[in-house]
Amino acid sequence: MANNTAEALNLRPKKDTKNMELFKAIHRAQHVQRNFDLNKKMPEQDISTIVTAATQCTSKQNVAHYKLHAITNREIIEEIYDCTTCTPEHPEEAQGQKYARNYYPNKGAVKKKGYGKGNYPENPQVLGNLVLVFERYEKFYFNPKKFTNKMGDAANPQTFVTQVEEVRELLEDASAWDAATAKQKDRTMLVAEVLDRMDVDYHDKDELDDYINEMRRTLAQDSFTALGIAAGTVNLTASQLGYGTGCSTCIMNRPKLKKLLGMKRDPLLIMGIGFKQEGKNRRVHHKDDGYTFGTIKKQPIEISYIN
Repeated sequence: MANNTAEALNLRPKKDTKNMELFKAIHRAQHVQRNFDLNKKMPEQDISTIVTAATQCTSKQNVAHYKLHAITNREIIEEIYDCTTCTPEHPEEAQGQKYARNYYPNKGAVKKKGYGKGNYPENPQVLGNLVLVFERYEKFYFNPKKFTNKMGDAANPQTFVTQVEEVRELLEDASAWDAATAKQKDRTMLVAEVLDRMDVDYHDKDELDDYINEMRRTLAQDSFTALGIAAGTVNLTASQLGYGTGCSTCIMNRPKLKKLLGMKRDPLLIMGIGFKQEGKNRRVHHKDDGYTFGTIKKQPIEISYIN
């Protein structure tokens, strides 16, 4: 094994080996596909394999942190695409500090295309033959009756915070407790029992706040880790199947997208997957052959081998 980063990065698998096939698939998966061949239809078996990659990849203690929407309907995909861009005529669509006015520079090719100050470039990578939309999900299973100090067969303890939040009012407010149903009281007593075994004093507001905030931070980290693993697994799987991919978090009109797909919670990521257009640079805009997206050279990641 090489002892320095430069040598390690220059290592290449031997030709005609499984390692080389995977090596090429990994490098192909780096590249965003900005145009697709919509004259071809993706086989159902390929769609099934890609969906499996998105839903059966690893996550901490197998907790489900997202719902998946898999779309092949062209009209719906075009609507999704419209949710990734907006113009100065529709400023209410832009959400978040990142998309404030003047975010994009008014110069060079950007200006030529019309993407000046107050304009937002489209994301044609979401126009694939198959589009995946990851929706935030939070309905964690946790059975307090199975909880033990050693955790046993209980679920991820971080997910238990959602149960605490649901009954917190009954833990802290006597009037809420008096108005609660017998089923709500039984559930609250179980939650209180688990908190006692976790040495969390739910009578102390500050201590309960600290517990909830700590668990929420852990959940958020686990959620984005799970999303990243899913996107990476889909990306590599699609590449091995010969498809181009592209990810987008630039969702300008979240309310419209949520209504379009019947989402209860916010969209986290959109992935377009599909056939590459033969003879066309992958960076050429799907809807405008006169516009080519720029590219950024991949920054080397340092490697430290400890033999």
